Amino acid sequence: MRPLCLAVLLSAVACFGADASRKFSPEFFVFENGAHFGSTEEQIKALKELGFDSLGSAKPQDLAVRIKLHQESGLRISSLYIGGRIGGGKDVKAINPAIPESIRALQGHDAIIELFAQGGANNTDEEAVAFVREVADLAKESGLRVVLYPHAGFYIDALGDAVRIARLSGRDNVGVMFNLCHFLKVEPKSDLRATLLDAGDLLWRVSICGADTNGKNWGELIQTLDRGSFDQVALLKLLREIGFAGDIGLQCYAIRGDVRENLGRSIAAWRKYLAESSKVSD
Repeated sequence: MRPLCLAVLLSAVACFGADASRKFSPEFFVFENGAHFGSTEEQIKALKELGFDSLGSAKPQDLAVRIKLHQESGLRISSLYIGGRIGGGKDVKAINPAIPESIRALQGHDAIIELFAQGGANNTDEEAVAFVREVADLAKESGLRVVLYPHAGFYIDALGDAVRIARLSGRDNVGVMFNLCHFLKVEPKSDLRATLLDAGDLLWRVSICGADTNGKNWGELIQTLDRGSFDQVALLKLLREIGFAGDIGLQCYAIRGDVRENLGRSIAAWRKYLAESSKVSD
């Protein structure tokens, strides 16, 4: 029997045939966790040769220097991955002192802050909202947007949690990010179409990777994009049909093997899936 989330996704795609011709050409970025090369210069050279549009989910270390090198190369850093453990009356600087400095470094660079919020049963929405508002206000001063990043095991671990906190924050520069691997890990039986539709115009960013639909561990849920049983074409069709207009990133956490070969396999699969998702059904 086909898993529920995939069955619903395929059913949703079939219902949207009239919109199949909608233009859909998102930029494709790679997470920094899958772009390990000897130096920033080598990283930039390899990613440009492979054809990625940008580097995303970047780490904050040496950010200002790396931004300069990327800017000079024409391969931008499109997002920063940062966050911390909420609660205890702590402000952003106490939660993670790198947040303010990193946000200032990205001013004027058309980047997005991918914000995670760690916590557990003892934490509250009020604490999460206070954290998000503080980061959002810092980001706004630098002309940046924030997306809440659902991560398995964190306080915000499902897309619905991210949407709820984003709405409660009351900040117009706060949206959400859909991460396929965490969705399959945290809520594998959820209605994917309904989940994405509920996010609505807050859905500003998406990450994908090769994944087994019934995967349990990260080795099964995060693979090169050409592997795994999850139907990537159906997901891309659904994103197009609901009007998603953001960037899509390649999650690469802990994938073994040669980095360049892995990225080459994934970007080749991306081009194939994107072309297939644009085909008009008879």
